[in-house]
Amino acid sequence: MIAFKFLARGAVGPFSGFQWPTPSASAPGKWIEGPAEKLPARGIHACLLEHLSYWFDDELWEVELADVVEQAPTQVIAARGRLLRRVTAWTRALACEFGQACAIRVRDSAAHLLRKAGRGEDADQLLSQANLVQLERAARAISTLSKTDVLGNIAGYVADTAVFANANDFSAASYIAVELARVSTGSAEAMLSERAWQGRWIAARLNLAAADSSASL
Repeated sequence: MIAFKFLARGAVGPFSGFQWPTPSASAPGKWIEGPAEKLPARGIHACLLEHLSYWFDDELWEVELADVVEQAPTQVIAARGRLLRRVTAWTRALACEFGQACAIRVRDSAAHLLRKAGRGEDADQLLSQANLVQLERAARAISTLSKTDVLGNIAGYVADTAVFANANDFSAASYIAVELARVSTGSAEAMLSERAWQGRWIAARLNLAAADSSASL
């Protein structure tokens, strides 16, 4: 199975501290095996496209997995894995652009909810802002005026996402987008759907292909 793995700078596991063997110009990295008696907890953890926004770090790698033992809600776990190539298009600049895309998506979702509730002027106010700084101010004003109702709270999500995205904290911006999906629908499925959209956005910008899911679980 081909999947993806975020690692800290230098191909280091962010939780384990393990330094992965990297590919050469002519061959993939060395196979790494998880201890059989401790699977799946100590297996090789990687992600599919829909999981990408759960696991941000400095570097993104394409990995090959063998002997997949579990496909969890936010990752895939295998007995063995190796690095195939670094996805060099994943950069800090692209990550920050992703955060901005999350802020725009939160803005659009909030505007839709406001319009459905008969608050078209507030929706138009959000949609007409030229940048994230102006969006934060407009959303904060709506939130302050409506702080006792649900729609005011939703405008607050827009303001917070704009602040984090403008500060290049793309991880926080993506998390707030997921939280808005949950709050506005009361559905865990909406949260998963939002994460999947985020994964598709990243994959499209990086030209990533979907993982080969033919491996047996």
